[in-house]
Amino acid sequence: MPKITILLPTYQSELYINETLDSIRRQTMKDFEILVVDDSKTDKTRTILSQATDLPIRVLNGRKKGLADALNLGIMQAKGQYIARIDADDLMTPDRLEKQANYLDAHQDVIVCGGWQQYFGKSSYLHAPPADSNQCRANLIFRCDLCHATVMLRRKVFVEHELFYDARYAAEDFELWTRALHYGEIANLPEILCYYRFEGQNITVAKMKQLIEQNGQIAAKTLKRTLNIELSEEQTAYFTGWSNPFYEDKRFVDRGIRRCGFDDLKKILLQIIETNEKVGAYESESLCKALQAEWLRLRYRIGFHIAKGKIDKTKLFQEISAPRCFFLKIQGICANYPGLKRKIIKVYCIVKNKVERKE
Repeated sequence: MPKITILLPTYQSELYINETLDSIRRQTMKDFEILVVDDSKTDKTRTILSQATDLPIRVLNGRKKGLADALNLGIMQAKGQYIARIDADDLMTPDRLEKQANYLDAHQDVIVCGGWQQYFGKSSYLHAPPADSNQCRANLIFRCDLCHATVMLRRKVFVEHELFYDARYAAEDFELWTRALHYGEIANLPEILCYYRFEGQNITVAKMKQLIEQNGQIAAKTLKRTLNIELSEEQTAYFTGWSNPFYEDKRFVDRGIRRCGFDDLKKILLQIIETNEKVGAYESESLCKALQAEWLRLRYRIGFHIAKGKIDKTKLFQEISAPRCFFLKIQGICANYPGLKRKIIKVYCIVKNKVERKE
């Protein structure tokens, strides 16, 4: 039996799958099988797979019921101790499998190990979720801060506890991770493990609407399950993740109503802290950082960004000045676009030198 099953769902994937297979060939760890669940119809995906005779590939016929069903079928049919996800147009770094397997071997409490994901193509965005399992747990109250194409799972835990993707959710991975946290920890290696191809395709209006609605529903379910906090329908709509209802929803056009909404939001966040102090569902510092990031995102339209170092819990939800708001926005952008940070520093140095020469 292989140590790792690489789970690779395919659907009309002939354009890039050879590049994905090449990235698998370069893996430093060779103890793996590739399990392809193929939903293709008319393209050459099967032909390309049949020609890769140097790789241990098994192909399953998908049931053509979507990604969630393909992944569930793969989890059930996998032979490996661990399951590594990859999509048919993304690339693995050469030591990804080795590093994640070694990490899971050494951390038996961790059931999902992810990593950073670097976009390429029409975006240079770097998705760098936190390494610390406590911060991962806290962040997952509000958003899927985990790169799906980088994850490696403990197959036994997921099968024994029937942790499968729910096709009713557009963000089926986010919903799954919130349930999986009941059985173990989620952590990330703080380095790039996957290169994610971004071609600029737009999400359909219908799917975006579903993502926005369901993000709040998932957050509400998590708060009920972990802290027994019940949100009203209106409060659930605060935590859309994909949008900012306080500035985009017609309900909050009036500034007075928006201010009342922010007051209500603050009460919810404080209730989360107070309740957690009693039940201990989350590590306190990590929870406060996640709550502060969500507050700044909704109140000031700042990207969800976790503060480094210790934070002052008495100032979590205080008002901030316009210059401070601008600084935090730039800081968040630079964290996700490392190349931009280097350019800003370079421009700053050039301007500074010119000013000093004039003086």
